[in-house]
Amino acid sequence: MDDVDPKLSRLLLAGSVLGAALNLASSVRTRGPRRAAGLFALGVGLPAVGELLATGPLGLLRHRTRPRVANVPVAVLLGWYCATNGSLAVAEKALDALHLEDATRERLLPPGAALVGTSLDLVLDPAGLDAGLWEWSGDGSYAAEVAGANGRNGVPLVNYAGWLLLVGGVASAHNRTFAESRPVGRLPALLLLPPYLAAVAWAVRRGKVRYVLYSALFPVALAAGGETRR
Repeated sequence: MDDVDPKLSRLLLAGSVLGAALNLASSVRTRGPRRAAGLFALGVGLPAVGELLATGPLGLLRHRTRPRVANVPVAVLLGWYCATNGSLAVAEKALDALHLEDATRERLLPPGAALVGTSLDLVLDPAGLDAGLWEWSGDGSYAAEVAGANGRNGVPLVNYAGWLLLVGGVASAHNRTFAESRPVGRLPALLLLPPYLAAVAWAVRRGKVRYVLYSALFPVALAAGGETRR
């Protein structure tokens, strides 16, 4: 099979395992074991359904890293958990900084988390495509000058619809299932910085700084909630 260098696969797997472990530990400490376990199950489970559809019946993309379970890399599934938990933490802190009423804050949290996560992927996905971590089966209209390993260019917009639905869906399902309010930690949000900065470095190196600008909502929201205390 036409996969990436096994060393890169092992590095990504190790990073995702470490990131997921730190996210889970932080979530247990701040949210409690029950909420943390629920968020982990949702943060892996819902994206797994989306990935299985995209790589299977829909035939939208193929991942090129291993190990894979039903064509979906373990690193990608753990990465989804890190992304959803981190996006939720960023959105929670940013909304706290606005001093909204609790009902308004809870209503805005799922779409806020969805927008944060999707904005982050506006730079992550072109960088990953250029690195050959995955390939789309057809050309996409976003980042159309970035070619995948199979020669297809760009990222299909359905990818970002998926991010909005999956991150927002995880946040909404978690809030509905575990309604009690708990303080949130900063660590899950900060753990999004390494992949974001790696993608920023790619964009600067390749002269594609506009993708950093497109993803500006993520660092702005992260900074907005930086001094919040609950």
